[in-house]
Amino acid sequence: MRNRALKKFLDDGVTIIDPLNTYIDIACTIGRDTVIKPYTIIEKNVKIGANCTIGPFARIRPGTRLSDRVEIGNFVELTRSDIGSGTKIKHHSYVGDAVIGKNVNIGAGTITANYDGKKKNKTIIKDDAFIGSGTIFIAPLTVGKGAITGAGSVLTKKTVVPHNSIVVGVPARILKKKQ
Repeated sequence: MRNRALKKFLDDGVTIIDPLNTYIDIACTIGRDTVIKPYTIIEKNVKIGANCTIGPFARIRPGTRLSDRVEIGNFVELTRSDIGSGTKIKHHSYVGDAVIGKNVNIGAGTITANYDGKKKNKTIIKDDAFIGSGTIFIAPLTVGKGAITGAGSVLTKKTVVPHNSIVVGVPARILKKKQ
C-alpha cells in the first residue's frame, strides 16, 4: 500500500528523493513539481500546493494546508495550519493552529504555543512578516503585515503586533514602526 501511494504521487509529478525513507499518506494531495526530501512524514488530510519543497526530517500533520512555493525545512512540524504562498519555515520549528500569510519568513526555533491547558488557540501571522529565530508565540495573537519580531522574542496571548512594526524582548514590545 505504501509503495502504491508513493507511485501515485510520483505519477502526479511529485519528486520524492528517497521513497524508501519517506511516508506519505494516500489521503493527502500534493501539487506538481513539489520535492519531498528524505525522512519526511506527511499524514492524512494534508494539502500541499505546487512547487513546494518539504524536508528532510519534516512532519506535516493532519489539517495542514500549504499553498504554492512554500519551503518547509528540516525538523519542522506543522499541524492544523494554513501556510501562504512563498512562505519559508526552514528549520527546527513547531507551527500548530496557525494561519500564516504570503511571503513570511519563519526563523529557526520558532514555536507557536497553541494549547493553554483547555483549548487550542490560533496564531495569525499576516503577509510579508519576518519572524526572528527563537520567537515564541503564546496564542491567541496576531502579527500584522510586514511586521518583524526580534530573535528570542516572546509574544504573549492576545498580543496584536501592528502592521510594519518591529517588536523585541520578553515579553515583546514595540521597538519602532518601519517606514
